Amino acid sequence: MNNIFPYKEFESPIDDQICKDYKTKYANSSIPIIIDNGSYQCRAGFANDISPKLIFRSLVGKIKSTSSPIVGNSLKEGDISRLTIKSPFDSNLLVHPPSQESIFDYIFHKFGIESEIENPVLITEPTSNPTFCRKYMSELLFECYNIKSVVYGIDSLFSFYGQREQFKDGGKNALIIGSSFNTTHIYNVQNYNVSHQQTKRINIGGGASTDYLRKLIHLKYPKHKSYFTQNYTNKIKEEHCYVSQGQYTEELKEFENDQLAKEKSVIIQLPYQEIDFEKLEEERQRKIQNRKDLGAKLRELADKKRLEKKTELEDKLASLESILALKITNIEEFQQTLKSKSYSNEKDLIRDIDDLKDKLFGKKKESEQVEDTEEFPLLFIADTELNADQLKEKKKQKQLKSMKDGRLAQKRKRDEEKEKEKEKEEERDRQEEESFLKDPEHYLKDLHSRKSKILEKREARQKQKQKSVVVQRNSRLRSIVNPTNHGSYGDKGEEVEDPEEAEESREMAILDKLLNKFDPTSISSAIVNHDDQFPIGEYHTAEDYQVSLGVERIKCPETLFQPKAIIGMDQMGLVEAIISSILSQLPVDSRKLVTENIFLTGGNVNTKHFKDRIHYEIQQIREPHSPLSILKSKDSQLDAWLGARKWCSDNQDNWSNVSISKQEYQEKGYDYIKSHFASNLSLN
Repeated sequence: MNNIFPYKEFESPIDDQICKDYKTKYANSSIPIIIDNGSYQCRAGFANDISPKLIFRSLVGKIKSTSSPIVGNSLKEGDISRLTIKSPFDSNLLVHPPSQESIFDYIFHKFGIESEIENPVLITEPTSNPTFCRKYMSELLFECYNIKSVVYGIDSLFSFYGQREQFKDGGKNALIIGSSFNTTHIYNVQNYNVSHQQTKRINIGGGASTDYLRKLIHLKYPKHKSYFTQNYTNKIKEEHCYVSQGQYTEELKEFENDQLAKEKSVIIQLPYQEIDFEKLEEERQRKIQNRKDLGAKLRELADKKRLEKKTELEDKLASLESILALKITNIEEFQQTLKSKSYSNEKDLIRDIDDLKDKLFGKKKESEQVEDTEEFPLLFIADTELNADQLKEKKKQKQLKSMKDGRLAQKRKRDEEKEKEKEKEEERDRQEEESFLKDPEHYLKDLHSRKSKILEKREARQKQKQKSVVVQRNSRLRSIVNPTNHGSYGDKGEEVEDPEEAEESREMAILDKLLNKFDPTSISSAIVNHDDQFPIGEYHTAEDYQVSLGVERIKCPETLFQPKAIIGMDQMGLVEAIISSILSQLPVDSRKLVTENIFLTGGNVNTKHFKDRIHYEIQQIREPHSPLSILKSKDSQLDAWLGARKWCSDNQDNWSNVSISKQEYQEKGYDYIKSHFASNLSLN
């Protein structure tokens, strides 16, 4: 299908090379170093270069707080997860000078500057940059790097400056919309001068839509979170998301139609291992046959064991009976044989013979009467035939006989219960074996299912117990804090075995025994594997590894136009800010002039149909057939640097009037700046 796109890992940039011709080509006080110090990306180069030498993310990574920083393109995508990442910026404001210093070290090192920096510096800063942020920057540049002079300017205005020849009247009156990663600014240009009092800032940029898209994907496809890193999500947003060209609500309704939604959706095909179902079926049949063979082998082994045991018992019985026969033929040899076989008397030998006959034939010999006659002889003699001492002894024997009868009765009862339990177990084993032979695959699946249910019950019960422990602990803590609270701290209650748990344990033991017997190759832990992404019995297919982007394609970029409705951020939408804060404040003539010169810059304006949406929205408030012209920068990411390069070329002879020297910094303080077209200080 045309709307399926393969997953491609985010490629880390190539390491930057150190410039080897700095001293011969660039070490000159008339060649400024231009640094477009963006909060998302930094671009740095010399004013006589066609393009910046360095382009890298404005991030600094460290393994430990004391380790050397990793900056720029040395920071690889695979290393981000194991590093502590820090940005010099909060939104687009400089708040962490040490990270900015690491970025400057990286820039000057890659430029090949080994000693003093002879070049002046032009560096971009945010609109209405707070004084303390400029203080950090000036202290770094003048006191740490000892530069000669610096020019501060706004990136969007440099971008406009570099392309203003394309506008009517050279951009005398214009509206500049600069949408970057963290913020969006709207500038009103009147008579070649930016009116900073009317500049509008919105704390929404491309980063907000990237974060929103990532959250939506993680919520929709939680099993595939690891694929969608910040950088990769930003990449697919740039490739597949677009701004609604007309009314957002109308296009949103199109996704309610299944056919239209399918046509408008794109699918990211994640990597997966394709299943050969023919081989899978062959393997399944082979396992079934193996289980049948194993069952037959187990039965054969069981029969062989029973036969061996029976033969062994018969041999032992014959041996013991031959010893008993010696009593008739040779009494002395009989006594010696008893001693050699560790029998204390003939009675023990007869007991063993009876036990063997019970095991072999299942018949019990009633010898209790004989034993009683031998053990309690006075009980079988009439009282008239006994003297006084014998009567007393007879009374004792009666008590002993009564106690013995009680013990024998209990023993018989226990033996009967054991016999019944054994019969039940044998019957259950026979039924289980028949079920296995009838359908091995279904039988084993049922065993696994029963075991899974027991494990799930145990897990749920364990969670409930943990909650109870927390409640009891909190109760004890409250009793310590509040002495009036009744109850003893050490009173934990007695552990009472739950009958249901005992029954489950017995059932689990039976299941483990059956699984060991009929499926010994299985691993118990594999039955409930929490790392598996799919249930047992299902197989991974291409559809299981597909991520569909439907309404998300237009919903995420719409955050810039409707931030409160979509992500709950209390900010004006872009169009609302343009109309209410700027266009509605201008006279009709001025409004007509600026709408003929609308300029779009910044990385976020590269979103598909961004220009068309702005054209549609502004056209709604313009008079019919009135001229409306919107120009998007040629390269929104590099135009600020290229515009700054053009500005440096045009102001080369006027550098001292627009730049701040180190002497002026020392005399007038860190908050001193000079006015020029791109400055934060408006021209008078």
